[in-house]
Amino acid sequence: MALKQRIPYNPGCSNTKFVGSMDKWAKVAGELEGEDLKQKIYDNRLLNLIGSIEGKNVLDYGAGPGVVASRMARMDGDVHVFDISAEMLEKAAEKLGSSKTHSNILKITNGTFDVVVCNLVVCIVPENEVVRIARNIRAALAPHGKAYIGFCNPRLYNVPETLIDFRHPTGEGYEDNHRYSKTKKEGNYQIVELHRPIGWYNGIWAAVGLKLKGTFFTPGYSVTGQGSKINDFVIFHLQRGEMP
Repeated sequence: MALKQRIPYNPGCSNTKFVGSMDKWAKVAGELEGEDLKQKIYDNRLLNLIGSIEGKNVLDYGAGPGVVASRMARMDGDVHVFDISAEMLEKAAEKLGSSKTHSNILKITNGTFDVVVCNLVVCIVPENEVVRIARNIRAALAPHGKAYIGFCNPRLYNVPETLIDFRHPTGEGYEDNHRYSKTKKEGNYQIVELHRPIGWYNGIWAAVGLKLKGTFFTPGYSVTGQGSKINDFVIFHLQRGEMP
């Protein structure tokens, strides 16, 4: 798969929505539901890694409008979703039913989920929130449960364009935690993300008692004129381990 067509980006375009904080994501809920290419690249890889969930308790942590959750429900899992956005939960409830949606993580019974997924969340929250989310995921997992946490591949920190977005350069290095912005081609909206190297995340998993079982990337493709391959997303497979 090669990147053949460049979609021009116009930062002054009046129809480009800007998402600069967690509480603004609801305004692009419709765009998230229509991201067909992202679903093919990321969602398909995630679901393939998870495998069969028939009869299993599943939690989608930060589920947004419930796109991934609805697909897991069709795989015969007992799927619940958590999100802090009432608008997102309303859309998720349309797909799963209101009894499956949760706005308060503290009301979700600990140690009950066979599978917990967290998609494209920890890359848009501050460092202390990453720690809190990781702790909550560990708490939600059953003793032999598994978690999958995925987000944009940090190794693309200096790649200006992929099939799915444009990244606006900052001049920062891979090992430097920093904020940056990108424009999503599907939906034409701009977001702010936080770059942290993969090793930083591995340190967080270990610190909260999540055991790393594997690190996976979405399928690679070539960009015309660039030697290295693009892998848009990284997915960490984790299990509940002992607290350090």
